This record gives sequence, C-alpha cells and structure tokens, in this order.
Amino acid sequence: MESHRQGRRLVTAPRSRQRGITFIGLMILAVLVGVVGLAGIKVVPMYVMDLKLSKALEGLSEELNGKEVSPQSIQNVLYKKFSVEDINLPKDSIKVAPSKNGFSVRIQYENRAPYMGDIWLMVVFDKTVEIRK
Repeated sequence: MESHRQGRRLVTAPRSRQRGITFIGLMILAVLVGVVGLAGIKVVPMYVMDLKLSKALEGLSEELNGKEVSPQSIQNVLYKKFSVEDINLPKDSIKVAPSKNGFSVRIQYENRAPYMGDIWLMVVFDKTVEIRK
C-alpha cells in the first residue's frame, strides 16, 4: 500500500444507517399533497367570490351612506354591483332590514363544491353592512 494511505480505510455505512425517503413514503407524501391541493383548487374560487362580494358591499356602503334610500333602491344598486363583479347569489340570501341609523344589508349564503365521490366542501359566508341615513 502507498504510505499516505496506510491506516485509512474507506468505510461504507451499513444499509440500515442510510437516510432518505422510500418509494412508499414518496407515494404517501404525493397522495397527501394531492388531497390538500385538490381541496385548495376547489375552495380558492369560493374565497375569490367572497372577496368580490366584500368589495361590492363596501362600494354599496360608500355610495349610499348619507342618502335617502329605500330597501328596493338598495337592492337595485346591489344587483348592479353584482352584475359588474359577476356575482350570482340566490335572492333569498340578501336581506335588507331597517336599523337604528338606516338600513342593515346582510348577505348570508353557503357555497358547495364537489370534492371526491360523495364528499363535498361547504363554505358558509355571512356579511353585514350598515347603510346610514
């Protein structure tokens, strides 16, 4: 043996000490990422619609605060904003009620998306804005 290599042997670690992910571990990780990713793909559009709805309600409040309005005129302005923002809600989810200082506009609805088979994802939204006289 060469003098500079004497006493130094290349030692390989036993197979049980090697680290890394196995194929089964990789498959389990891929399934978990897929399940969470699919849920995200289904839920994100629901929250985008909620952001559009919040923007429309804020605009409604800014536009009508301090003006003489009726429940019907509030709904008309709100439906115009919905058509601009491309929001489709059932009519029974919008409630305009008198309050101390004017009118209270409450939108309460649930949005569902099919997930897998008979499993559905459901998100419930409840927004309220005050229109002051």
